[in-house]
Amino acid sequence: RMDWLRGVVSKGRYLGIDLEVISAKEAAELMPLIDPSQFVGAVRNKEDGHLDPSGVTHAYAKAARKLGAEVERFTKVEDIVRRPDGLWRVITNKGDVIAEHVVNAGGLWAREVGRMVGLELPVLAMEHMYLITEDMPEVADWNKKTGTEIIHAVDFDGELYLRQERGGMLMGTYEKANKVWSEFQTPWNFGHELLEPDIDRIAPSLEVGFRHFPAFQKTGIKQIIN
Repeated sequence: RMDWLRGVVSKGRYLGIDLEVISAKEAAELMPLIDPSQFVGAVRNKEDGHLDPSGVTHAYAKAARKLGAEVERFTKVEDIVRRPDGLWRVITNKGDVIAEHVVNAGGLWAREVGRMVGLELPVLAMEHMYLITEDMPEVADWNKKTGTEIIHAVDFDGELYLRQERGGMLMGTYEKANKVWSEFQTPWNFGHELLEPDIDRIAPSLEVGFRHFPAFQKTGIKQIIN
């Protein structure tokens, strides 16, 4: 694993990403929830962080408008037709739009958008779970001591990731026992409703995570989200 991570560092540096290999002790000094005895080393990216998705989306929209773009909210694309002159006719519930280029940014509905032009995209929507803890004293102590959030981390052995969520922590898993959601199509009226949690599927990853980050063993779980 460390040999692979060293390769990641080399590739990252070639691409201009400031990565460095650090010891398990150094990792614990940066991420206080780690049990350093469970690790042999780590990779640090000083530029890593996380953003509020809604805020970023609105910031992009604002920047686009400043450059002359128009954003049409609550406008459903119903079909896309190629015209004889090579342009695209995008048919919406509010009228047609003629475009030189069309970008499929449909997200969960990318398959449905692709089918409008005869493309069957090889993508599937997968169920994905994460948990949020109650407030943790270790988090409060670190915030008070440093004036910063606890940095987020990725644990390749447990196939999970962590970041601070208010006064607690979020732990998400890339579960091996993955499960496809809505295999053939995403309903147009799906509004990102939550699915029923299935803790058994992510138990192996949580077992590793609780061992590698022992503070999780002493705190309550506020919510499990699927």
